[in-house]
Amino acid sequence: MRFYTDGTVLRDEHGRERIFHGINLVAKGNHLLQGNFIERGFQGTWTPQDIAGLAAKGFTMIRLGIMWAAVEPLPGTYDEEYLDWIVNQMDLIHQAGMVVLLDSHQDLYSQSFGDGAPAWATLTEQEFAATDMWSDAYLMSPAVHEALDAFWANAPGPHGVGLQDRFAAMWAHVANRVCNHPGLFGYDLLNEPAPGSPSPEIFASLIGAFAHATGQDPEQVFADFSEPEAKFAQLARLEDVAVYHQVGDTIHPLIAAFETDVVAPFMEKVARSIRVHDRDSIIAREHSYFANMGVPSGQPALPDPAWVYSPHGYDLTVDSEAIALSSNVRAGVIFDRHAQTQQRLGVPVLVGEWGALSTGPGVGPHGEFLMDFFDAQGWSWTYWCWEPGYEGSEAAAVMNRPRPIAFAGDTTSWRVTNGQLEAQWQGRDGAEPSVFFVPQLTSGAQVEVTTAGVSIPAKIDGPWVYVPAGTGAYELRSR
Repeated sequence: MRFYTDGTVLRDEHGRERIFHGINLVAKGNHLLQGNFIERGFQGTWTPQDIAGLAAKGFTMIRLGIMWAAVEPLPGTYDEEYLDWIVNQMDLIHQAGMVVLLDSHQDLYSQSFGDGAPAWATLTEQEFAATDMWSDAYLMSPAVHEALDAFWANAPGPHGVGLQDRFAAMWAHVANRVCNHPGLFGYDLLNEPAPGSPSPEIFASLIGAFAHATGQDPEQVFADFSEPEAKFAQLARLEDVAVYHQVGDTIHPLIAAFETDVVAPFMEKVARSIRVHDRDSIIAREHSYFANMGVPSGQPALPDPAWVYSPHGYDLTVDSEAIALSSNVRAGVIFDRHAQTQQRLGVPVLVGEWGALSTGPGVGPHGEFLMDFFDAQGWSWTYWCWEPGYEGSEAAAVMNRPRPIAFAGDTTSWRVTNGQLEAQWQGRDGAEPSVFFVPQLTSGAQVEVTTAGVSIPAKIDGPWVYVPAGTGAYELRSR
């Protein structure tokens, strides 16, 4: 099935408004994580049964990671066996009734530091030293800075070919392999683009803005951010929304310059390479790494007829043992910023990453808050991420809730309250129905559909609800 954008919504080839909910499946290969070598292949450990199980929970999209180092282990040489595996995963996902967003994933740019680029595309003479929190290397590592600077400058790599040119050619090769796959939704061009050597200055400016907004000494704030307990005490000050906004607004010009002058031309180059082979599939464009934290994105619109804004967002407790203490207030600020960016760009939103709630207890209320926020905005999303133990986790349980799949018309709103779904839409004539997922139907719940105040029949198949297309105002309620 093919999809297209219509203002700020996504539609399928039948003209139905589509909402996608899903999860990330990303195999990062052998990589460093906070100084430890993680010995894993580029082929994921999930099984066909795991994929089918995700679809049975009402998920409709998989954000499937592809790694540059795996696709192109040598300059200009593509690993077709790896791409065969990617296509096989797409087959399994499609057979389960879901679609695939291919994600060119990276963390700290390279397999040499984290995951992403091959060693031959990692141009640095600096020695990499891991940080206690892996992502701090974006701020502190000269090796990461130098390698990113080379990439953003399109520095010549092996045989004199620019690194960005190699990356764009890699994407073109992938698109040529998958463009006709029936399960393809689109391409996420690059995960969380991050600046190189400007990062320490950006972070110093962030600390300075935070200190100014809270009336503190910048040196003390910087010292506190290096001690976990003191850091979390400082983060509590960002519960003041005015303070959080002031800090983000101060840093915004630095981020906007990077996104506009450096990232935007790169994204256009990669999109053009893909469009040589695939003119129709959706292109997902992310903001820069620092916009994960609540700094407003400054990215311009992508000059492409079929693209979505794909923000990421995590509370500042992410990747720590304090994940169960995640703040709804801080996360709300981050996603409010993304909503403002959507309004400026006028395109659909597909939240590519959120959550990272792991498999521990106490995370359900935060996950529910975020899904309620996304529903209120009418956004699609893919949760980060599937991992061994996900199926029995609190995070998985809280995501097993009612959701719309397709509206045969134009949605007015929907919300989930105490596990019950209310949805309103303005119907259009068509051959394909509106579709909803209501897992409580398998344990005695009921659904009522009305139009013009009159109940109408709907087809019930396990947790799935199918409402025939037609004109007029529709409402669905589960109870």
